[in-house]
Amino acid sequence: MRKDRFERLAASLAEVREHLAGGTFAGRIRDVEVGAADVRAVRERSGMTQSQFAATFGIGVGTLQKWERGVRRPGGAAKSLLLVMEADLPGVVKALGVTPQKRGRERTRARSASRSAMSSRPMREK
Repeated sequence: MRKDRFERLAASLAEVREHLAGGTFAGRIRDVEVGAADVRAVRERSGMTQSQFAATFGIGVGTLQKWERGVRRPGGAAKSLLLVMEADLPGVVKALGVTPQKRGRERTRARSASRSAMSSRPMREK
């Protein structure tokens, strides 16, 4: 473990002790950065395409693409969710009760199959 991460972890443990003793939490998640590589790694580990990941977790595809390119950074609740997903993706999926949304190629293939099935039917005369 890198020294800076260990020091942050040790400091957070002190905050946990204070919280347990007093029942309050005095902080916000501000010092933690979620970079483009982190966002992409979480999504790729999920096995989902950008479209599937965005639809499953309620993120705009364009927003996700900007996060992955490093044009923008997630903030607030999105940053917190990505950090939790990085630590325990199966737990997040289970807790949210989500399943990957079928989008993109899967949906296109389904449409193509239904169209080809319809085109093989004889046309009715009027």
